Amino acid sequence: MSIIKNKFYHLFWNNPSCQNLFLLSKEELLETKTFGEDKSPFTFSTNRIIVSNAQDNQNEFFDTIKTRSEIYNVEIDSLLNEKIEYFKPLIEQFFDSKFKKSIERLMLDIEKKPLKFLSFILKVAADEENREVKTIEFLQKYGFIGKNLNSFKEIETSIGNSLIPSKNNELINENTINTFFEGVKFVKELYVNHSYKNLYNTNQILINTLNSEDNFQSRIKLFGELYDSKIIAPSKDDAFIECSHCDPLTYRGVFQLRLNPKKLKDLKCPVCSNELTYFVPYKLHEDIYKIVKKHDGLILDALQNKLYLNGIKYEINKKFLNDIEVDCIFRDGNRIFIVETKMYKQNNTTEKKLISKIKEHFSKLIKDVERIEKNEEFLGLEIVPFLITNINNQNILRASQQYFNSIITENKYYDNGNIINLNLLKIKS
Repeated sequence: MSIIKNKFYHLFWNNPSCQNLFLLSKEELLETKTFGEDKSPFTFSTNRIIVSNAQDNQNEFFDTIKTRSEIYNVEIDSLLNEKIEYFKPLIEQFFDSKFKKSIERLMLDIEKKPLKFLSFILKVAADEENREVKTIEFLQKYGFIGKNLNSFKEIETSIGNSLIPSKNNELINENTINTFFEGVKFVKELYVNHSYKNLYNTNQILINTLNSEDNFQSRIKLFGELYDSKIIAPSKDDAFIECSHCDPLTYRGVFQLRLNPKKLKDLKCPVCSNELTYFVPYKLHEDIYKIVKKHDGLILDALQNKLYLNGIKYEINKKFLNDIEVDCIFRDGNRIFIVETKMYKQNNTTEKKLISKIKEHFSKLIKDVERIEKNEEFLGLEIVPFLITNINNQNILRASQQYFNSIITENKYYDNGNIINLNLLKIKS
């Protein structure tokens, strides 16, 4: 095991805040991007974990941040429409003056004789010796270039001259240069707003999920320990800062930062000297990121680490009967544990829904155990089914376990099976 993983698991087993944080699903812990339609979206989690002092439990402060984020959305939408209306006539005018007639003539010929046009393209592509001459004749025929240009080199020089600013230059002049910089400023505003929304939304998912299990001060302290242990490191992506005490846009922007999270509290507004609101991305060490990205997140790897620390041999992803795969099997005396690990998304998921999912997965585990219990390697042993989840809410775990204990059945596995999280794993490290 790598040094980083050793440091990580030392923190994980000895720091409740670390368990609360890293037992989140990857979509809740890391910045997650979604593309595509609602019915079949493509989702992936980037290696960005957000550290911020924007907290739900500071109502006035949080309301300020939330309100400003909504205002920025409205402003950027208004600015987008404004810039479209500003750039549209300039672009259309240049396009119409230079290429409109040429393109219309070209499209008309293609519609009349599409096969002839395709044949011409193929012949030019195949005729390497005369390719330049034929291409230039084609461009001159439709008016894309002047009759005075007779080689690619001359075309290149002409384009270069058209990019030299001058009063009489239709393409590059005082007006179009000003238009270009207006566009650059607009792209900057889009980028700042996009960065802010990404960081803000990712942080909200994180703190909403942790709200009942963690607090801001313990989390900042944990991030400092993770940074000192090189488990997290500064990200090359931009951070976002803003003074929520001053008027909007007084002090706001994106910037690069390489700073221990414990020192973020030292970021002060140069106008009012109050602590700045910050959303700072960090990246996980690649060894830890790979674990978090796995299908079952950290649970299965953490279980293996716990068994290793206790000198217990185990097997993972073992297959039975061609259609049953057991996440982990280990033996302790005369008992053999068959373990299923499940990572649940908890943000915006009701307790009722989580209990329903646990019932579904534990029932399947029991059915799988019933099918494989007569396997030769289990003879003379007591089989104990374990469903290990990332849920720390004791009400959910207790309600799920009580449901199965109350079932009137001769199935012994409903009584001796267990639904737990890693905190309740009865193995001493």
